[in-house]
Amino acid sequence: MKKTVKSAAAVIIAIIMLTAYLPVFAENAGDSLPLLHTEGEKILDSKGNEIVLRGTNFGGWGIMEDWFCPYTNPAGEEQVYLKLVERFGREAVHELFKLYRSNWITETDYKNVAELGMNVIRLPIWYRNFQSDDNGTWYRTADGEIDFSELDEVVSMCKKYGLYLIIDLHGLPGYQNDYDHCGQSKSMSLFDATEKGARYREVVIDFWTELAKHYKGETSVAMYDLMNEPLGTNITRDGSFQQTFWDFSNDLYNAVRAVDPDHIISMEAIWDPSAIASPDVYGWENIVYQEHLYDITNFTILSKVNEIRDAKYNAPFYIGEFYPRGLTTFGYLFSIFNDRGLSWTTWTYKGAGPDADKSPWFLYGSSTVEKIDYENDSLEELQRKFGEVLRTDGEKFSKNTFADYASNFTDGTVDKACLMTFGLIDTVGSKEQRSAMQSEKFNAVITTIKDWLRKLKTGDLL
Repeated sequence: MKKTVKSAAAVIIAIIMLTAYLPVFAENAGDSLPLLHTEGEKILDSKGNEIVLRGTNFGGWGIMEDWFCPYTNPAGEEQVYLKLVERFGREAVHELFKLYRSNWITETDYKNVAELGMNVIRLPIWYRNFQSDDNGTWYRTADGEIDFSELDEVVSMCKKYGLYLIIDLHGLPGYQNDYDHCGQSKSMSLFDATEKGARYREVVIDFWTELAKHYKGETSVAMYDLMNEPLGTNITRDGSFQQTFWDFSNDLYNAVRAVDPDHIISMEAIWDPSAIASPDVYGWENIVYQEHLYDITNFTILSKVNEIRDAKYNAPFYIGEFYPRGLTTFGYLFSIFNDRGLSWTTWTYKGAGPDADKSPWFLYGSSTVEKIDYENDSLEELQRKFGEVLRTDGEKFSKNTFADYASNFTDGTVDKACLMTFGLIDTVGSKEQRSAMQSEKFNAVITTIKDWLRKLKTGDLL
């Protein structure tokens, strides 16, 4: 009888202890991340709370750029990939790049982002992460399902650390702009009025249909970012392709909505709101407009955010990438975004290259990572260079001072002094309040000058 009582007591105690740990587990598992949607110019969760997304990009994970990733080819990753396939075969190269991705970003990195007070990661992906060719041939699991396992792991890590995920299709079949960061420079044919262009568009529609079908109901996914920087800045071709781009954006919207009516869709307005249709043109709902800001002065940044305000799209805007080129300053960028209620993600989390351990392009950096020689390195040497040496928590990477600076703004802080510098703010209260802030304004000017000197030293001024 006593044994039974003791056993029952042990069970009760075990249940109580397990129950005590459940809230912690639930929080770590991301159960506290409600599905997001838009209402007017705000992003809300399912409980009606306004959510402003502030975080960073995991640039270089799904598609590499040679200026901050461990390879060299300014034309883009496509040429590197194809040469390696020629040397080692498609399956071996697919496994090689999976090895790279598993080391470029590890659990440590999600933890780092969360500890900076950030709540979102934008993840640039390449169609070749999931498809073996540009005709839509999927990599599949042993049971025949499309292999989204790597992306599933990203979602799992985001959930564990309470981070929302923006899935950004950075490189599309057929190439959506003429720049290397879509995979291959000077190769844009996605919007061509040709049979080939039409086929590429079909493949992209199928890609988003399958991806949206897979993540339907996944609340930690904040939004689907359909095309990174479509058309780029090639003015001579933008005009002729704009209508095709608009119509194709609508086709993608409808394809996603057919399988997933609930997730936010991000439409990229590169480089101003007028670059893409307003919501009423096609009847788009639950969308976020995205801009990327790389302007060279605080004055032009103010002009850009005023364009966003004056567009009156009755939809939220999100700054998906930004960097203070030229005389622009981070203090002003963070403050004006927070002041206007704009969501933002820095470009980018991690980088490898000369002075990358000091450059504010990155939160973490390394100046000692080896570049692969994709034409001559053996498969074993490539595996070594794409292996554990790339981990942020290894010996080669360090936290940049910019990371802690950025964390000052992840709670929505607005540095009024930064906004006052050179009069770059519409209003900051009464005359008395303005007078009281003069010393702060002086400090902001000094900070700005120091920022310029630092950028001049690291080569970031231009």
